[in-house]
Amino acid sequence: VDQLPSIAHCIKALSKKFVKRAIEPSTFFDEGMKNISLLGYKGIGLYALAALDIAFWDAHSKNANQPLAQHLGGGLKPIKSYNSGGLWLIPLKEISKEAAALRKEADFTALKLRIGRETYKEDIAAFDAVKKGAGEDVLVLSDFNQCYTPKEAERRCKELDDTGFFWFEEPMKYDNYSELSLLKNSISTPITIGENFHGPRDLHKALESKACDMIMPDLMRIGGVTGWLRAAAIAETYNMEFSTHLYPEVSSHLMTVTPNSEWCEYVDWANPIIKEAYKVKDGNIIIPEKVGTGIEWDEENISRYSVNLNL
Repeated sequence: VDQLPSIAHCIKALSKKFVKRAIEPSTFFDEGMKNISLLGYKGIGLYALAALDIAFWDAHSKNANQPLAQHLGGGLKPIKSYNSGGLWLIPLKEISKEAAALRKEADFTALKLRIGRETYKEDIAAFDAVKKGAGEDVLVLSDFNQCYTPKEAERRCKELDDTGFFWFEEPMKYDNYSELSLLKNSISTPITIGENFHGPRDLHKALESKACDMIMPDLMRIGGVTGWLRAAAIAETYNMEFSTHLYPEVSSHLMTVTPNSEWCEYVDWANPIIKEAYKVKDGNIIIPEKVGTGIEWDEENISRYSVNLNL
């Protein structure tokens, strides 16, 4: 949160280049990348450009009177999603109840569980608690949040390899590609990384290094809609399963044109600042039949949040 004002300032500075111009999202993205070169092609500059890029594509599709998904050449099909709105490193006794509630929100068939507790037996107990609360048929996706060294990650992943997790997410630092490749080849549970890729080049480096079985880029860090589309094209050449990290209100649109699309990560964190939340039914995100992204902002709540963040 403390860094948000610097990102907002960068957005304002970068946006001045595009005032009173006909919107050309891909052209603007390339120009923007040149303009953030002094900041580097990662971090705040890329986040600012991604925010503008999303806005440009939203406006471009609205001008064409189409939902973003259709404007990009996709359709308004339901998007398979998993509920990622809980199951943090909470006490084991609370997991079953929370898992049951998360599943019932929209009959989700998959939930994400954060793991990396003090012992592997506690991680297994957490997995069992999710199954007990949400049902034996629920898929359990896991996230280590980069908590281990390579040796620790190898030990823990091998201890959990037969537990039944759908994937292991980021068991060590995401850019330790050589060690991730070794770990991937020593276990049977798939490894996924990607939320920390900064632009399509990071994604390409990871895939070239054979560091993972699946990827899940973050809409902001990958470079907005344009960065996403370029990343998806790279991933297709590696026949790599492609999931998402956060931002379901936009990412769901992009999944309709993403080859090898897998899971869309669902959270409701934007609901306080939008007028009408995206609907989820039978575990699928329903893209609204509205032009652009279909997001209508709650100006009053946005103003309140902006004041609180000193934006």
